[in-house]
Amino acid sequence: MRDVTAEIQDLFDRYLSAWNARDFHAVADCYAEPSLFILPHATVPIADKDALVALLGTIFDGLDAEGFSHTEIGALTARACGENLAVVDATDVRRLRKDGSVLEIIDGHYIARQVVGIWCFTVATACAPGWKGQRDEQV
Repeated sequence: MRDVTAEIQDLFDRYLSAWNARDFHAVADCYAEPSLFILPHATVPIADKDALVALLGTIFDGLDAEGFSHTEIGALTARACGENLAVVDATDVRRLRKDGSVLEIIDGHYIARQVVGIWCFTVATACAPGWKGQRDEQV
């Protein structure tokens, strides 16, 4: 399979730039319709871009109330798992306050696919930092 790392890095560059600019419509353009957010406290299906824009407004209201400034991403890895499908991990995702202190650190686990030649997220999962380095547990 082909190496999709550069293409996925472009997607993340678009996404992070839009996120930090609070351009909710540009963030929504980084997601396929429909898409899914899997969070520690809820699974949130996103029917379309308008629903995502509304959700982002709510998310940023909470972040801004805590002094949020911007997000930085540590390492990014991408693995093709089909012609137009990739599994993506972003580690050491730091949400920072205006004073530079850390608001939150997570790892992100994503499924991305190409839609009409453009890479988009279809599933975004917030994970505990270092989750991939932990030993697998039997379920």
